[in-house]
Amino acid sequence: MKRYAVRSLLLLALLCAGISAWAYDDVAKRVIYNTYQLKGEADVQIEENGYTRIILPDSVTLEVFKGDSIVVVMTACAPQCSSCARVFNKEWKEVRTLTPPFVSIFPLATIDPKTGVVVWTDNDNWEY
Repeated sequence: MKRYAVRSLLLLALLCAGISAWAYDDVAKRVIYNTYQLKGEADVQIEENGYTRIILPDSVTLEVFKGDSIVVVMTACAPQCSSCARVFNKEWKEVRTLTPPFVSIFPLATIDPKTGVVVWTDNDNWEY
């Protein structure tokens, strides 16, 4: 289980670090190529109206919404899910990092496919 968690978090870190260098049209292709290099498989679940959702191995999800700016949400589950969200301009220069409107150790985010708005939920559900 520990190896699974480390691998998922490493994959999320690589995606967060590398996403700013990609052109929008190449996002899905590059993510899928990099996933195969890590001996995994990617599944493009939705690709419509500027919204793309890609499921990667080890419980990692990548969401991209292209509108006036580009919104990217990456979520990794190992086993608790956590997300990071960023906004880029059309040249893929990072404009800002989005944070939830509440304090949370494991914030969970998703993009509304119709509006491009990031929706945050608190994922701090620990059982002791």
